[in-house]
Amino acid sequence: MSPSSYQNLIVSPAYRQASRRVLRQLLEALLFEHALADVDIRNGELQLNGRDHQGAGIAYRCTVRSTFSFARIRVLSPLMRTGADGSVAEAGDPALFLTEIAALLNADPLRLQQFAAELLATQIKDAQTLHARSGGSVLRGAPYDRLEARLTDSHPYHPSYKSRLGFTLTDNAAYSPEIAEAVRPLLIAVLRTRARAAFGNGIAAAGESKYLLHEADYRQFCAELERRGASPDDYLPLPVHPWQWDEIIAPGYHQALAGGELHLLGQLQEQYLPQQSIRTLGSMGAPQRPSLKLAMNLVNTSTSRVLAPHTVQNAAPISDWLQDLVRATDWPQPMKQPVILREIAGVSYTQQAPAAAQYGALSCIWRESIHQHLTPPEQAAPMTALLHIDGDGRPYIEPWIALHGPAHWLQTLIERAWLPVLHLLWTHGAALESHAQNMLLLHVDGLPERVALKDFHDGVRFSPALLSGPPPTLTAPPAEHARVNPNSFIQTDDANELRDFTFDALFFVNLAELAWLFERCYDFPQTRFWDIVADVLRRHQQAHPQQAARYALFDCFAPQVDIELLASRRFQPEIRLRTRAAPNPLAQAGRSRESAA
Repeated sequence: MSPSSYQNLIVSPAYRQASRRVLRQLLEALLFEHALADVDIRNGELQLNGRDHQGAGIAYRCTVRSTFSFARIRVLSPLMRTGADGSVAEAGDPALFLTEIAALLNADPLRLQQFAAELLATQIKDAQTLHARSGGSVLRGAPYDRLEARLTDSHPYHPSYKSRLGFTLTDNAAYSPEIAEAVRPLLIAVLRTRARAAFGNGIAAAGESKYLLHEADYRQFCAELERRGASPDDYLPLPVHPWQWDEIIAPGYHQALAGGELHLLGQLQEQYLPQQSIRTLGSMGAPQRPSLKLAMNLVNTSTSRVLAPHTVQNAAPISDWLQDLVRATDWPQPMKQPVILREIAGVSYTQQAPAAAQYGALSCIWRESIHQHLTPPEQAAPMTALLHIDGDGRPYIEPWIALHGPAHWLQTLIERAWLPVLHLLWTHGAALESHAQNMLLLHVDGLPERVALKDFHDGVRFSPALLSGPPPTLTAPPAEHARVNPNSFIQTDDANELRDFTFDALFFVNLAELAWLFERCYDFPQTRFWDIVADVLRRHQQAHPQQAARYALFDCFAPQVDIELLASRRFQPEIRLRTRAAPNPLAQAGRSRESAA
């Protein structure tokens, strides 16, 4: 990015918009997670007292409101800072904010400093993507693939929603889904004896390369290996993100490339467009072909985006197992069978003497395209689009709500998209991490029809003792990976952990944000919103009492549920699960009507 472009960015409205959002999500997360030792809220006005770098007293103030959804406190106005000299100005520096209120946080100083760096990176990269799309483009009516790339919202709760640590601003412009026009991965061939790979049902052994590559890329794969005196049958394809090649593979894997375990074959002929998760790329010329999920040593929403080899090996077996579960399940009305976007293949390379920093740095997972599953007149939209405010200042879903009405549309959404995920939990004990980025809505004229679910290699949890059938055969993580990633696990014997894993993503991260949008944009009370959600679930349970024991085991109407603390875990020591009990809006739903009656 040129100096003049950078200067234009940091004085743009987009920069102020990003600054306000980072501070808003940070403060809302700290409030929900009870991370602040002293909070003064009176008559809807919040005040936090802190100290500047000279030890003088300062204060931060804003307008807030407590809401029905999990008792979330929402910030309604820009955060204002009163200095020691009495001057008042809008806060715009999240790192300064954390420094000045540090005494209110039970924080490890080094981790707090790292968290501040994530927030600053989020602030500038969100501003950059907003500035690039500042023409007021309207996504309403756009085809699925454009929607998947151009949504700018990212995680609605996590304060580090767009940190992308490792990207320069030039990288962000070249490779972010909001800005990039096309990405062409590099193609590496990995010796089969040095690869860890797994392939799903329907992919013939010894024919994997031809199945996984576009025709022109397969010809290149074979011809280039043969030109070098190698047999294509001895190798597997392994696409690599160009950023990953420059930053990690070229400087760190030259021994394997020089020795013939790996061969760099050039760029893929096929062009791809980054999707919301950045490292997942969809084919531009052949959208029905599988997408590529590529390993990147990038940190986003506080998580490294490498692909651990054991999860790559588990991707296809978990997908096939889930597909079998779905097909063997009875889906009574009003549900419809969900689409499982299978991860059909995974390939990793592991060095003979792997460094911890390189575990999972050279991997790829191939995932089915939604275009293979659409039945006309169905259309697909990322579930994240439901929360999007379009370039004209109105919700993306505005025409749908106008056509179908908010109550009917919401009820149908829960019946067709939320209920199937819970049905898998109640019936089979399979918990899916169904936050909005892992769900696609299939609709007809905006009315929900079916749901498509994805991202299973590390987004599933189960207990073998609670499953309705045999578990999938999986590759265990190495001990070192489990030690440094205590939250990365698939099996648990705790039914509440399974319930909360589903509930947290499906209701807290996902549906509560929609309830907030309905209240702001459609004057639709959150109590009524959750009444509709609870009614759908209760009607289903009453219609199928034979599963009463499972409803009780995975109780979605428990008075309290455990929610993961996504902000606090960034400045406190990492443990297996860091959660807090929050009031469950489903348990409270209906009380207002009962009181009125």
